[in-house]
Amino acid sequence: MRDKSHMEAVERWAEFVKNNPREEWKKSVNLLMNATYKKSNDFYKRLEQTEKGKKILERLKEERMKKFS
Repeated sequence: MRDKSHMEAVERWAEFVKNNPREEWKKSVNLLMNATYKKSNDFYKRLEQTEKGKKILERLKEERMKKFS
């Protein structure tokens, strides 16, 4: 369960979005999303460099393909 401060932050963000034009808060969201994608890509690249990591990624790809078959 998350603490009270998390909910307060969510409420502050909702208030910010409600009271500001989309162009203003969209910049913040884009920065966050771009940073998240970069961290994710960096993680997968590091994982790919190890033998164990390659096996993990192969298994994940196989599982993912099962979902779409």
